[in-house]
Amino acid sequence: MSKLVLGTVQFGLDYGISNSRGKVPENEINSILQDAYTSGIRILDTASAYGSSEEVISKSQTTIGKEFSIISKYPVNVDSSPFAWIDTSLSKLHRISLYGYMFHNFEIYRKHPEYVDDLVKIKESNKAEKIGYSLYFPQEAETILKNNLPCDIIQIPYNIFDQRFQYLLPDLKKRNIEIHVRSIFLQGLFFMKIDSLSDFFDPVKEKLVKLHKYADEKKVSMQDICLGFVNSNPCIDHIVFGVDSLINLNDNIKSYENIRNQNFFYNDLEYLREENEDILLPGKWRK
Repeated sequence: MSKLVLGTVQFGLDYGISNSRGKVPENEINSILQDAYTSGIRILDTASAYGSSEEVISKSQTTIGKEFSIISKYPVNVDSSPFAWIDTSLSKLHRISLYGYMFHNFEIYRKHPEYVDDLVKIKESNKAEKIGYSLYFPQEAETILKNNLPCDIIQIPYNIFDQRFQYLLPDLKKRNIEIHVRSIFLQGLFFMKIDSLSDFFDPVKEKLVKLHKYADEKKVSMQDICLGFVNSNPCIDHIVFGVDSLINLNDNIKSYENIRNQNFFYNDLEYLREENEDILLPGKWRK
């Protein structure tokens, strides 16, 4: 089975600064899921907050006759508790159980620590095999470890610039927590032409120049480099990536095949880590 997990936000929403296309058409989603399955991808990552993504996934799986394991997420600011809300996702997905169910944001735990009991109940009632949290800040993972919160799976941002969670990964693995990483392309920033970026990105333009120079010297694509960097970290179990087209999917599958047995990218590029969270968190980007 592939280490890749197909993120589906673009099945239900417009997403990413390098995405000029908008939502992926449903007929193309069928082809994307078919090719993903053929390549060995078996997990889809979705969420209630991803627009129509859950319904589209269900319809497409029926159309192509293939079934994926699915991770979904409990949204922020809804009236229902997680135990009640998961039924909404299960209904949209036409499933009786999910592979994973996570809080979409750690703020949910801060506002409603009692909802952790709901996660446990979800697992005990076999509505999800694994429970956990989607995180944005290392302090959130520290809280999970310090308070010994029930957790089988986490999803964190991780890429060449964003290595904030690195010091916690060994301890998370000791807890047998499955680690999924997202934002490996930093919403397309690594692919953008440097001279097209606004002055907001000035703090990392020199690092981007070094990264592009490395790609030229190694004669490898930026997809290869970004995937190779996260894949060469032994603590990472799965790599979540989104696509906006069938071509985009197959480019990334090809890149993964190119780098899946190459383990030098992390050692070569870890020095490019960035600490400025205005850059690392796309929600803070000034458009």
